[in-house]
Amino acid sequence: MAFVTPASPNIDPGDDRDIRDVVAALGRHWGAVLGFGIISLLVGVAIMVWPNVTVAVVALLLGSWLLISGIFTLVGSFTSEGEGGYRVLMGIGGGISIILGVLCFRGILQAVEILALFVGIGWLMQGIFTTVAGVQAKGLPGRGWSIFLGLLSIVAGVVVLVWPAPSLTVLAWVSGIWLALLGVVTIIAALRIRSLTRDLAG
Repeated sequence: MAFVTPASPNIDPGDDRDIRDVVAALGRHWGAVLGFGIISLLVGVAIMVWPNVTVAVVALLLGSWLLISGIFTLVGSFTSEGEGGYRVLMGIGGGISIILGVLCFRGILQAVEILALFVGIGWLMQGIFTTVAGVQAKGLPGRGWSIFLGLLSIVAGVVVLVWPAPSLTVLAWVSGIWLALLGVVTIIAALRIRSLTRDLAG
């Protein structure tokens, strides 16, 4: 199952590229994909089980995820072999995630609503990026997972943005469940990419 995340650059096989070359290119980044999945899973679990959670704690955890995700995405915009327009969108999404992550660290958060706004925008951008990546990855096995998670991220972002005065508990649970789900699927995808790469090499 090939999978595209902020940790792995989009690769569009096109009509004249051998699928082996595409899988091999993805295989070179399987470790980064695995690392991103582990980070997402740990952050999600931490948010859900942290006792006596506060706005500052949630802001720290979600800010860390947005920052790491943004860095991966921004780097991917320079190393991706996708089309120019897609790479620009990818770079913008990564830059916005980095900015939002940094803002979460600067201590300006005085209300849950502001944190929800930052997180919602970040998820929305990542969802758009992942969905576009999945749609463009024609011919790759598992592209449906990329599209599914992208749409799920968009939905999560919209829910957080439009929720009337979300409580910290609601934000924490929505964030934790989404990140844990993203982490598990990404870890499985990374291991599958590694397995496919070894099979093709053999």
